Amino acid sequence: METASVKLKKKAALISLIIGFLMFTGKMGAYILTGSAAVLSDALESIVHIFATSFAFYSLHLSTKPPDTEHPYGHGKVEFFSAGFEGALIIVAAISIIIYAVRDIITEREISQLDIGAAIIAGASLVNLFLGLYLILAGKKTNSLVLVADGKHVLTDSYTSIGAFIALILVLFTNIKLFDPIIAMILAFNILWTGKNLLRESIGGLMNETDKNVVNKIASELEKQRESQPNWIDVHRLRYWKSGDKFMIDFHLIVPYYQSVKESHETVLKLEGVLKSVLDTGEVESFIHLDPCNPKCCYICSMPDCKVRQHPKSKDIFWDGRKIVSLAAYDIDEN
Repeated sequence: METASVKLKKKAALISLIIGFLMFTGKMGAYILTGSAAVLSDALESIVHIFATSFAFYSLHLSTKPPDTEHPYGHGKVEFFSAGFEGALIIVAAISIIIYAVRDIITEREISQLDIGAAIIAGASLVNLFLGLYLILAGKKTNSLVLVADGKHVLTDSYTSIGAFIALILVLFTNIKLFDPIIAMILAFNILWTGKNLLRESIGGLMNETDKNVVNKIASELEKQRESQPNWIDVHRLRYWKSGDKFMIDFHLIVPYYQSVKESHETVLKLEGVLKSVLDTGEVESFIHLDPCNPKCCYICSMPDCKVRQHPKSKDIFWDGRKIVSLAAYDIDEN
């Protein structure tokens, strides 16, 4: 049975696809009426939106499927492919706009019915502005990279429409037709930047790139909790990766070597609860490797009344983002 989060994702993607078709129809009509390069750039952006949103809709359907024997970690990674596909299409659209704009600079193109074209483009800009904000909000609420990427693209489409509107108004009032292709080129470079960022984010996700903000959030909460958990001697080698709205986290935790299996299990449950409360974004799956302490740990250990302690505690190690992803505290000291 689909969760409320999955239903919201699919609903947002479907709304984006339907509006994308309507916007493309309106903008192509405006281009046929005006012959404006800036309006053409806006229409090309809408074509990209349709293709990208269609792929995003399929990706959302696939990403919400449960894990199976062939995909034990689920299908969430397809969202990064979708964002990358959208970024690549945006770059292609931007290059096409630049080509058309250069053509119109070299050979001046006749522009007509600017007032009607401007009205259509202004309306499209407002619709896309609200749609983009809605998609980004829905994407953040459901932790969906696909919806956030689509929302950013739609916002870019809205800015492109604003630029096209400005171009038409300038030509209408000044009769300087060169404004049209020049503004189209400016819009194209802005679109190119958006496409580059989406592509970069997609590659980072596929390569399991670490988000420092996520690591710092985890470190901050672990540091806060450790005061009441003296058996958490040291956390190190923390890694994580993301698949859809699911986090996979693994790290090493040093605990007293005499701790029972039951106590160790309770420690793991406590840590899993901390991770889920910190991330609070869908499902969190953790793999915690428990390491037994040794005499080198005594210098950093806060265990009270430890009967096997060989050295007094002499160092405080602060668990920040840099510490928990690196070596054990005593290994760092040795190096």
